[in-house]
Amino acid sequence: MGAEQITKQEFVNGATAWLRLYSRMDDGIKIFIAPSCKELANRVELSRGTRLADMGETTNVVYGAAYEEGARLPREPWRRPTKEEAENLIVPEVPHSMGTSVAIVKLPGEFSDATREAIRSGNAESFEVHVLQPLRTICELGEPLHCIGPSKNPGNLKTVTINHDISRYNGLHVDLWDKLDLDSRHLATNRICVNIGQDDRYLLFLPLSLMGIASVLKEEIGPDWEAPRRFTLIGRQFMARHSDVPVVRCRLAPGEAYIAPTENLVHDGSSVGQSDIDERFTLRGHIRPF
Repeated sequence: MGAEQITKQEFVNGATAWLRLYSRMDDGIKIFIAPSCKELANRVELSRGTRLADMGETTNVVYGAAYEEGARLPREPWRRPTKEEAENLIVPEVPHSMGTSVAIVKLPGEFSDATREAIRSGNAESFEVHVLQPLRTICELGEPLHCIGPSKNPGNLKTVTINHDISRYNGLHVDLWDKLDLDSRHLATNRICVNIGQDDRYLLFLPLSLMGIASVLKEEIGPDWEAPRRFTLIGRQFMARHSDVPVVRCRLAPGEAYIAPTENLVHDGSSVGQSDIDERFTLRGHIRPF
């Protein structure tokens, strides 16, 4: 019993510690879940922090790739947020700034196999009818709008993104489509990514923006700190110093989508638990739910 009590106390202390850091920042990530999304068990979960990819993960090839050296991953097990954590993270209305916000939305109507096949086809008419028209009823699709289109990954991967420069999984990372300076990352395009697969998938992310993380590092290390040219390394530096800060995991059912500022967010997708292929459809732009 004593060991169990210590474990519970450590859990409370850990939750309190990262919230102290979160609450003193203006760049904490907020989560909005649209009312149209169905109630899901474990919709939002938190990890026990982060960890380095271990030797097995950096040497063993899984579906054609291993993790790159230095990659960081969520440290399991996953848990539901405490009441205080949920009150800090989850908001009832669309946040003002989408540069520091994640939204979970649902395509209108039933997400049928016919809809899924039409989106997979990738032709212009299907794109307009089955993607753009439904999205315009729930979101503002601000220009410039870029269609990344349908893509897929194997199921049951802890993280899904590959660094194609070295053909290795990169773990939690930052996107660089817009190639903006660090101080302008909140102005970058965000993305909407629709789950078009058969199973639930996940978005993983740190609850602090990249710009906020950089501010913490500069404050802690001092004026000599310089941002690495590869911004993913900013996230890795932070996670090494603050390994107790949890990763947020948002569950997405088929037909649901996340809207996220992936140029200002340390993140990845996950197909853990999927028995089928992980499939999604992605657009970039200045996207905001109604």
